[in-house]
Amino acid sequence: MERCSRYRGDGEGCFGVVWRIKDKYCWLRTSSTSAVGMVADSSLHSALVDQGDMNPLDTKCGMDDLSSHSLDSNPGIGYKVQCDKSISGYDDCFSGYASCEVSPYMGFYHATSLLQCLEYCVKEHPLCRGVSYNPGLEIGFANCWPKTGFTQSALLDSSTMHTLTITSLDRIDSSCPTETTYDAKGDKAFAIQCGKVNAGTNITSVHMSNVTSCIDLCATSNNGCTGITFDSELTSGYDNCYLQNTTQVISDQASGIFAELTGSSSPKPTASNTSGGNGTNKKEASKAWIAGPVIGGIIGLALIAGAFIFLRRRKAKSGIVEAQKGEENPYEQPHHQQVYGQAGYAPPTQQHESYGQRSELGGVNVQEMGTGENGSAKYAQKGAHAHSEPQELA
Repeated sequence: MERCSRYRGDGEGCFGVVWRIKDKYCWLRTSSTSAVGMVADSSLHSALVDQGDMNPLDTKCGMDDLSSHSLDSNPGIGYKVQCDKSISGYDDCFSGYASCEVSPYMGFYHATSLLQCLEYCVKEHPLCRGVSYNPGLEIGFANCWPKTGFTQSALLDSSTMHTLTITSLDRIDSSCPTETTYDAKGDKAFAIQCGKVNAGTNITSVHMSNVTSCIDLCATSNNGCTGITFDSELTSGYDNCYLQNTTQVISDQASGIFAELTGSSSPKPTASNTSGGNGTNKKEASKAWIAGPVIGGIIGLALIAGAFIFLRRRKAKSGIVEAQKGEENPYEQPHHQQVYGQAGYAPPTQQHESYGQRSELGGVNVQEMGTGENGSAKYAQKGAHAHSEPQELA
């Protein structure tokens, strides 16, 4: 059912599933499926989407094409309306996704309006620069696609999609306090390190226009905050003030500022993290998502871990096969994966193995794809046709 909700189709999405218990085969069903056709079979389980959940929403753009606006919930964000357009590429494995799957199961967000789709975008890591929205659900239930960027050539004509592109963000004060300590609200003192970031655990992240307001938020919070990482260039997302409760590896980053509550008892890195010794960090990994910006040696560790996870997933899904290729899916474009919301943080410039290959599900062909024990399972696809002063962004 999870795969069904995230399936990106060529003309229609997934309307139901059939699960064969013995060999764990899964069929994704099209709109031709109905409860009327169900028969008793103890070897199968089935599920259909709730009636009406796949009905098209209002397909109008809702705003004047090429008009410019500011977001009501975040007035510092300016955006431009691109009616009947979609952004080709610039997809990513955003931190808000519960998991990151291969094509055609890459989608995640369902929105009921263009603006709701943009609200998802604003909260994402890495920095989201626009959204493409499919109100008619021709591509499936996951109809809101955050994007890490766009170019004029990447804006493609579409009869089923509308797009909003972020054109300006409020200007952030990038200056670092001249004093090495800051007396925050609540009579709490913080030691400040300019040009540094902390790879520790993030409790949450919010948007702040300067570092002292970020520190004050930590000082007055009741969630165990013992330090902050502040990103003045929004490289990791619009929510650039990271409240943290552990100190892990402090790394250089020009746009970063790290501040820690003096006398705090937050977990510190062991010898293996600080001096290259043989010590071992026994601290359990936090369940809170990690999104502090990290560079240097952490990138290498993230790549190794990412490669290991990728190979395990690929092995588990090694049985996924493509049958006879159909028409090219006009909704799918090659893009690169970046892993966020895990232990450590990869800068936006880092690119990992591409997980969004072009879908081959169009036309009248029947395709078989796998999720079974041996890596193989099936689905059937019927024939379908594709239908403050603002900071200007490049």
